[in-house]
Amino acid sequence: MKMKNNQKILIKTGGIKRSFHPRKKLSFPGLISHVTQRATGREPLFLEDSDYLYMLKLIKRTAEEFNLDVLAFALMTNHLHILFFQNEDNLTMAMHNLFTRYGINFNSKYERKGHVFGSIFRQTSCFDKHYLLGISTYIHLNPVRAGIVRNYSDYRWTTWRLYCQDTDPVTFVNWRFVLSMINPDYTLARNRYRALLDEVRSFKVGNVLEDKRVFGKLGIWIKKRYPGILKRGDNSEYGNLLGDGYADDEELERVVASLREKDRLRNPSDIKARIFLFEQLQARGYGVDEIAEYSGVSRATVYRALNS
Repeated sequence: MKMKNNQKILIKTGGIKRSFHPRKKLSFPGLISHVTQRATGREPLFLEDSDYLYMLKLIKRTAEEFNLDVLAFALMTNHLHILFFQNEDNLTMAMHNLFTRYGINFNSKYERKGHVFGSIFRQTSCFDKHYLLGISTYIHLNPVRAGIVRNYSDYRWTTWRLYCQDTDPVTFVNWRFVLSMINPDYTLARNRYRALLDEVRSFKVGNVLEDKRVFGKLGIWIKKRYPGILKRGDNSEYGNLLGDGYADDEELERVVASLREKDRLRNPSDIKARIFLFEQLQARGYGVDEIAEYSGVSRATVYRALNS
């Protein structure tokens, strides 16, 4: 993975080996990001089929213009999910371009004014393969969890067909990335992925737009329930990009439990461990208040650590 030198530092705190200093939005070649965006308030984002089709056209165009690999997506009534692999340091520019284009067209088409989207897009960075698998299944099951359809296969505006149907379609979506982590034989990989979707439906999770721990919980659940679901070795197409110097969610849970046992942190290694934890959570899309609640500390403590 290509990263600037000041984005990785070596620290020694038990099982933790490396940390990094994320900007407000992480962006560098090799990063996998789950991007969510939603309409303002309770307004719809898509009113008819042509709106969904136009967004798909823009996603494809944005991927081509900004050298992004789209791994999966779900277009919902008032929000959307897109899973990207970056080949260049340009995620914020790419997302601004995508959502601005859609907003201008939407306002023009329906003769309206004002913001189409509620705020800047939200990003969750992915550094763990089980975490990535959890995101992928969440995206494809989102219409079911939202109560729109009973079965994920009944929904038109996700990438489930690319992952589950026994064909090798030519498309701008790189469906091979996640499936190849399961098995290089895509027929076998699809069989396992379909079975996983059926199982994950029974796992109770909240709304990722409200609870950032959803993917971490789901990734840990998949890892424990299916310890052999991911093939050994590197991803055949991109190499070992996930988990390269970053903590998986089980490791973060251990760090949280360890730090909560200590009233005050005096040891420099503990202080570094706390900063490491906060940075990892920030990269996963947590805000200051959410990091404070998860870690059991004050908002001021989080703010000081992230700006130290």
